[in-house]
Amino acid sequence: MLRCNKKKIRGWKRRIKELDHWFEYYRNVDIESFLYRGEAYVKIQIDPWNRMHERTPPAWYFKLILARLIKIHHEWKDMFEKLSVPYDLQVWLNNPHTQRSQVVCARVDHPGKTRSNYYRKSNEEKDFLYEKWGKSPYNLSDFDWELYDDELFVFKNLDQLQEHEIKNLLRNGFSEQRIVLNEKEEVQFSKKVGDVWIGRFSK
Repeated sequence: MLRCNKKKIRGWKRRIKELDHWFEYYRNVDIESFLYRGEAYVKIQIDPWNRMHERTPPAWYFKLILARLIKIHHEWKDMFEKLSVPYDLQVWLNNPHTQRSQVVCARVDHPGKTRSNYYRKSNEEKDFLYEKWGKSPYNLSDFDWELYDDELFVFKNLDQLQEHEIKNLLRNGFSEQRIVLNEKEEVQFSKKVGDVWIGRFSK
């Protein structure tokens, strides 16, 4: 039993070390790429949470990730403030699929404008999860948080769905909606799988 516990400790130490490497790699934003693409983002690309089959990290480990996401946000903010380009810097916190959380910055037309077309605004009223995610060593109350829906999307034509696949989606709680995608008519299937809290620094 003792040897098994030691193995687990060594495993988590390695995960924390990988987290530190990830942070060091993404803490500096690629300004040239941002100016060219009009967007910059950093995802949680840490094994094993972002493999083909996503895994949700335990709460204590996600708090370590969150602390670094907030620090990346602050360091990016300092860099973007030096540019003469309007921007909208956001932190996304997904719940319960925390491994999808990100820092995102979008170029906008003028200072103060926001870009909010990444997710659909939630119709629910919920309080932000201060107790779940804690305050130390970061202060989440420094952000204004808005609630959006975390959804899965599948497209009839784009994904070349067969009739039996469509029936299976509908049986599993997906809703059907006709939309225009890339100037073409499309049928979209969507299912809410959680929440996304989008925060913007307010201090």
